Amino acid sequence: ASHRWTAYVRGNGNEDISHIVQKVTFNLHPSFKDHVRKVEQQPYELTETGWGEFDIGVVLHFTPDAQEKDLEIFHRLKLYADDDPTGQSRKPVVHEQWEEVVFVNPQQAFYQRVMAHQPRARVPLSVEGYLAPPSEAAELAAIQEARRKVAQLSANLRAQLQQHGMDSPTGMHM
Repeated sequence: ASHRWTAYVRGNGNEDISHIVQKVTFNLHPSFKDHVRKVEQQPYELTETGWGEFDIGVVLHFTPDAQEKDLEIFHRLKLYADDDPTGQSRKPVVHEQWEEVVFVNPQQAFYQRVMAHQPRARVPLSVEGYLAPPSEAAELAAIQEARRKVAQLSANLRAQLQQHGMDSPTGMHM
């Protein structure tokens, strides 16, 4: 195994989410021994070693009073930074994705309990020293950079289509 990695689930701003999430199941690549791992208390994290990148299935199991179906999210395990595809850097790679969970018409008892919840001291993640503190400015900059990249890719595609005599992806002139 060439890399040590940690997958985790955390609340926005690192807040404690154990009043909503009862446990988290991590579904690893089948090549792992015991590839289905359940974490039943915070921090909801799993540390392993391996050599390849793969999609991890992350299942959130909500507290029973939520009466909600489990929610499965897929996250790509990244072992190499985008700017270091050869893996020569020894700097840790942090690859997070944001998922917003909305409870539509929640059970009344669950809603009341969540709204009355007093924040608790949370258990820190083992990788916390590598995580950037939450920053609206950084998130806005990332969104602007993503928009810039999409605009550039769109412009490149339009130019390629025009070179082939097409003004649109359907081949129809407009």
